[in-house]
Amino acid sequence: MRMIANQVEFAWQVFDNAVGYSETVIPAAPILFFGNLSAYQNSHFRVVTVGLNPSLHEFPADSPFYRFPAIADQTNRNLSDYLEALSRYFFHHPYSSWFNSFEPLLNGMGASYYQGHKSTVLHTDICSPVATNPTWSRLDENRRRLLVVNGSRLWHMLMNDLRPQIIIFSIARVHLERIKFVPQTNWNVIFRIAKTSSGKSRSKPYDISTRWYYVEGESNVYLWKSSAIAFWPNIG
Repeated sequence: MRMIANQVEFAWQVFDNAVGYSETVIPAAPILFFGNLSAYQNSHFRVVTVGLNPSLHEFPADSPFYRFPAIADQTNRNLSDYLEALSRYFFHHPYSSWFNSFEPLLNGMGASYYQGHKSTVLHTDICSPVATNPTWSRLDENRRRLLVVNGSRLWHMLMNDLRPQIIIFSIARVHLERIKFVPQTNWNVIFRIAKTSSGKSRSKPYDISTRWYYVEGESNVYLWKSSAIAFWPNIG
């Protein structure tokens, strides 16, 4: 809990530094993770998904804390209330049109963001815990650079603490360069889908690749596919 407390404090510092940017969604709060932390820690195996930064839709203009009622009072930065807000996210009108795209894959692992599965999944963002308008890909390059310096640092700290056994990335390939854990191998293609469901050849094959990384004293294997990457350490 102490390490999480330090990361929460750091997340608020990152948010406060970004308040002056015109692209920062206000009112809002930094999102260190989405999902039930306690259930994740007690899961059959630990699964984390990864995006770039929170969507502006997490804080709708007509009711900014609709999804995070426990921190609707912006003067309240109590650690317990903050962690409750994040942990209760999937109970309070989550932005399901985005998160549900992961569910078929997660359910196949016996995992879900929601209740009723052996493993409860957390979602994190590798670039920044700060929601922006416009979205990350449309931000000015200089603004992205300013946000990612501490945002990426925070994500790596969080991974060291959460110690996930499977990570699934929903990011473009270029963002693989943001992973700073020590690689042990090159990327190797282990599976390729070269045709569409109708039997036509794909202009760009759909590849799944693996690469081993060394993280916190453990060897972990990352699986990468064209639109997402999965990091799959030893799960026994």
